[in-house]
Amino acid sequence: MAAGNTFGTLVKLTLFGESHGDSVGGVLDGFPAGYTVNESLLKTMLQQRFPSASFETARREEDAVEFLSGLKNKTTLGSPIAFRIRNTNARPGDYESLKNIFRPGHADFVYHEKYGLEPQSGGGRASGRETAARVVAGALALGFLREKGIDIISYISAIGSEKMIDAGDWKEESAVFNSPVRCPDHEAESRMQQYLKQISNAKDSIGGCVTTLVRGLPAGLGEPVFGKLNAVLAQAIMSIPGAKGVDFGEGFAGLHLKGSEYNDVPVMNNGKVQFESNHSGGVQAGISNGNILLMKTAFRPASSVGTAQHSIDTEGHRVDLKISGRHDACFAPRASIVVTAMTAIVLMDAWLQFKSYDREF
Repeated sequence: MAAGNTFGTLVKLTLFGESHGDSVGGVLDGFPAGYTVNESLLKTMLQQRFPSASFETARREEDAVEFLSGLKNKTTLGSPIAFRIRNTNARPGDYESLKNIFRPGHADFVYHEKYGLEPQSGGGRASGRETAARVVAGALALGFLREKGIDIISYISAIGSEKMIDAGDWKEESAVFNSPVRCPDHEAESRMQQYLKQISNAKDSIGGCVTTLVRGLPAGLGEPVFGKLNAVLAQAIMSIPGAKGVDFGEGFAGLHLKGSEYNDVPVMNNGKVQFESNHSGGVQAGISNGNILLMKTAFRPASSVGTAQHSIDTEGHRVDLKISGRHDACFAPRASIVVTAMTAIVLMDAWLQFKSYDREF
């Protein structure tokens, strides 16, 4: 039986923990020895996942990482890197009145059918709380990639109907990280904030789109058929709670282009192959082509809303409910760094696989 808690090929990440358990954490296996942990990067990425704006959950925890193995003097040993983040602000009592109710949009019903358990407080294993561990592993992977000249940025390009005009271009990290909604376009940011205020006042929620770009990626990453780079990235990103769709390059918009328009034509530039366009988003036949990798991820509205809803309980009786507690009006801004983290884990794994083909490696 595959429990579904482990991801990766040469670099494997296993996650553990529940929303209101003692801790969330992970074991990162296959990370090469001799790399110093970039503590500043780790702290910054965890801060980006931390809720701070008025439209985000009021559940705030320090997210202090405890490394249990795999490091000495902050340097990787090549052995499994185990770590945990303690849950210091869990409030399971908030869910006492809902313990026998299938909350609309949540994992309560499907977990009940699969495991025979009553709904778990905070969503249990299905909670977005587990993404804190993904960010820790992703920070280690991104630090590794940056030493190889590869970098990743993710930002909010749309919240509901409010969109950036020039989404799809590389944005500087400071412009993204200094924005409350992780949107580097000030005019779009202002519209998004006003929109989120309306959503919050209505005690409702809304979804958003995360645009991710990767630069410095060499041509050749990704494996044929089932190990295609875009396929593995899609699996990783779609495993993030709330992710509902991923596309690359033109994505679904490419349906409106003719083949003669869509094709990225190769040209020689100073002895190096480049492309006149990037409609494919940096991936051809599942393998990176040296262009900037462009990916977009759609996140659904948060399931927990304060408006009146109806559902059923575990006995099948109809119930009326209003969900109280600490919830996001839009979790896409916080999820953007999780997309970066999962992208980094995939690309580090793909880079190591790519190097295994090198006759001089």
